[in-house]
Amino acid sequence: MKYPLSQLRVWLSLILLCTAFGAATAQTPLQTFFKNPQIGTASLSPNGKLLATTTTIDGVLQLAIVELETNAAKNIAGYEKLDIYHIRWINDERLVFDVINRGSDYGNSSSYGGLYAINRDGSKSAALMHTAEHLRFSNQAEALSSPLGMRMLAVTPDDPNSIIALGYFYNGDVVPYRVDTVTERRKEIYFNVPGLARDFVFDHKGVLRVVVTTDVAQRQATVWYRDNEAQAWKKLSEHSYREPKFTPLAFDANNVTLYVSAPGPAGKYGAFKFDFASNLPGELVAADKSVDVDESLVFAPDSHKLLGVRMQTEPPKTVWLDKGYATTQASIDRAFAGQVNVIHPANPQAALLIHSYSSTQPGNYAVFYPEKKKLQNLFAVRPGIDPKKMSEQLIYDYVARDGLTIQSYLTLPKGREAKGLALVVYPHGGPNARDGWGFDSGVQFLAGMGYAVLQPQFRGSTGFGYEFYRKGFRQWGLAMQDDLSDGVNSLVKQGVADPKKICIMGASYGGYAAMMGLVRDPDQYQCGVNLFGVTNLNYLYSEGRWSKDKAAEFHFRETLGDPDSMREQFIATSPVKQAEKIKAPVFMAYGEKDSRVPPIHGEDMRDALKKYGKVYEWTLLEKEEHGFASEENRFLVFGAIEKFLKKYNPPN
Repeated sequence: MKYPLSQLRVWLSLILLCTAFGAATAQTPLQTFFKNPQIGTASLSPNGKLLATTTTIDGVLQLAIVELETNAAKNIAGYEKLDIYHIRWINDERLVFDVINRGSDYGNSSSYGGLYAINRDGSKSAALMHTAEHLRFSNQAEALSSPLGMRMLAVTPDDPNSIIALGYFYNGDVVPYRVDTVTERRKEIYFNVPGLARDFVFDHKGVLRVVVTTDVAQRQATVWYRDNEAQAWKKLSEHSYREPKFTPLAFDANNVTLYVSAPGPAGKYGAFKFDFASNLPGELVAADKSVDVDESLVFAPDSHKLLGVRMQTEPPKTVWLDKGYATTQASIDRAFAGQVNVIHPANPQAALLIHSYSSTQPGNYAVFYPEKKKLQNLFAVRPGIDPKKMSEQLIYDYVARDGLTIQSYLTLPKGREAKGLALVVYPHGGPNARDGWGFDSGVQFLAGMGYAVLQPQFRGSTGFGYEFYRKGFRQWGLAMQDDLSDGVNSLVKQGVADPKKICIMGASYGGYAAMMGLVRDPDQYQCGVNLFGVTNLNYLYSEGRWSKDKAAEFHFRETLGDPDSMREQFIATSPVKQAEKIKAPVFMAYGEKDSRVPPIHGEDMRDALKKYGKVYEWTLLEKEEHGFASEENRFLVFGAIEKFLKKYNPPN
């Protein structure tokens, strides 16, 4: 449920009645939260008879095939230090999957992992783009001319063993390829439009029909379109990077109707049919008053007909345009009540894969047989998690000091009164991202320790409309930071949080926000936890991977600002330049090989804190990148965080 600020006291009264008489549950060991999941992902073959799934074996996710009729299982692929992710069947015999190197920064995104293919019996394995390819270059020119990662877009209609994929380059270029998954040959798909290409839309015949480019110098984005391969490209739209008119998404089954994402009636992005006569979004397909509908269209695998639209509401839902799937959804929801049940469409008469989860349940998989009206439970993603011991994630709206409504997630420790709680403010990374409704290991870990956890979706977060996103432009450490502080003050005013027991914690941008919180509001926080956080805004332009990415620099100059003309603001909003103002103890951890936020951010911050005699704890993680790839590092860091929080901000 969603609780407006005006109703919060009524809600708190109900919570008190429900929790005051319940005994606190035993704390779940942190290893249970942070070990690798037993199941990573799952996918049904087009005929619905075979299930491909990734399972943790010897500490890594390996690929297995299960025959649903007999339950016979076979492990067909696995690598010593590599995880397998994002399985996609390209026909009933062959699969494509991502391979992610735990020791590589690029392994934190499927766009930058290796791309592999294999037959269902384990034969004819092929490396379409090796996960370590970008590490084998002999010189910079070679590195810039080869993709460091690939992402599959679609199967080519004329050859069931070939795919269309995007190659991602170190300097920000994106190139489409046709890739033969058996011979490993890839052929670049050429197009002749000016600018830096970033997005592509192919029709269901495999023809490239839409290209979106950016012009860094002019700060312009252009949408190019053609009816077929024989026609010249024409402009559908040219607009400022800050004010996109629409984003092309996909073609319908007829290869004529183009679906786009554009601002809807309530200011949130909706899905529209594009009107080529006016060169503007036309008929509205689906929209929501609270959240954006972006790249969430659900198509039939065989006919490519648009079946529905997924929405990241609270909880998430699928709005089915197809009556048959709407009926099936209602039946599945009755069977798995209280959970989000994601139906993966299948070919006619084939079985449907169901993924169910909630804020207290990490996830389960099941198969539904439409003809038999039969549900078959398969497995749990994290069988060691007991949902009855987890804390429910609630929605809490509050009003920032300038009147902007901020949505947040609020998780209260199970078995505790919602009164005078120790609080951890937990801003997300990005910052152009958002938290989602569902199970979060970090949040549940903190709640299990006895903390209330606030996850503010501060201005600049994506998914809540363009205007909300735009309000975060050039507001790092300013209004974006105020949104976090205002959320804390709101919970203190409501009596939920103890004003003397508040800590701020985050990773990446969230780590930056944690440090700036200690700078901007030194008397509000008892401690701060900074994981991989930016501390010097100038380094985003001069250090690490982003400094060599043209598209990233373009993005930063638009959303963060110009380091030359905004020199004073950059100094005021770089935590390393303001270390003297910090009063609270700080815990920091950085990856030794992090190329997104290089360890110089942490090292400079550590030295500045030491210079001014501040209390801090410092950890440099060997062979780690921008995140926690290994279980050992997760156990190490969160074990240290547990001791740090109990020492400087002990729960009630």
